[in-house]
Amino acid sequence: MDWDLCKTFVAVAETRSLAAAARQLRSSHPTVGRKITELENQLGIPLFARSNDGLSLTSQGRKFREHVDAMAAAALRAEAAVSATGAQARGVVKLSIGATLASHWLMPRLRSFLHAHDHIQLEIITHPFPASVRRREADVVLRPVDSGEENLIGRKIGRLGTGFYASRDYAAGRRLPERRDEWKGHSVIGFADRASNERLARWSDVITRQGSVVMRCSSQGDMLAAARAGLGISALSCFVASVYPDLVRVAPQKLLSVADIWLLAHPDLVELPAVRAVIDFVTACAREDRVRLRG
Repeated sequence: MDWDLCKTFVAVAETRSLAAAARQLRSSHPTVGRKITELENQLGIPLFARSNDGLSLTSQGRKFREHVDAMAAAALRAEAAVSATGAQARGVVKLSIGATLASHWLMPRLRSFLHAHDHIQLEIITHPFPASVRRREADVVLRPVDSGEENLIGRKIGRLGTGFYASRDYAAGRRLPERRDEWKGHSVIGFADRASNERLARWSDVITRQGSVVMRCSSQGDMLAAARAGLGISALSCFVASVYPDLVRVAPQKLLSVADIWLLAHPDLVELPAVRAVIDFVTACAREDRVRLRG
């Protein structure tokens, strides 16, 4: 059986929507629909039924889901059993990490790791949808939540701080807000992609509610550029904003949101030499940079 069809099936089962599954798989709505039809034709059974809440698994679909999950787990165990016999860390390791952490924190540190582990090929996965270890979209994930539904194991390796920042040009001649009731008359750069930044967007909106939102951005990079251009005050990751001398922190002792950072992997992969090398490296980096990351 084509494993690609099974991956599509799992994505539709999890999202309950062809369109949402297409976004998760970075595919198209017609392609996902075609693959589901092909799989149903191969099996000779209907896997999904339409309901008011979207697509739901039929009884046959629920049974098939159990077998697909077992197939994925068996594949992981087989790979782990074979790879663990090698003494040297080698192979491809997929690390799922947020784009901001990847570009502003991890990338500058990777030279020493790649030099020391020249038999490891590292794949950095930064697309916005949570990468699935079970579907082999990632081997290791770095994210602000714990194990979730995939029964991953790992640890909290640090805390990530977010504060408000403005350019020195914007701050010149103005009194920057120090309390929530002092935002009136200030320009605010808000979050456009609230789905992937719900907690931060809500925190930002509550604090800046008396200010005027002049624009919203869907990426941290655009919010950083807007703040540096003097367009207003923006919530930014402290470890990113702190390296720009043209930015100043707004109320540095007060307006701060902190999220945990979890480093996780599947229990059948965690002791693979290559995966363990990546986990140990990222953990050591977070330990060294814990103050900077927290802000």
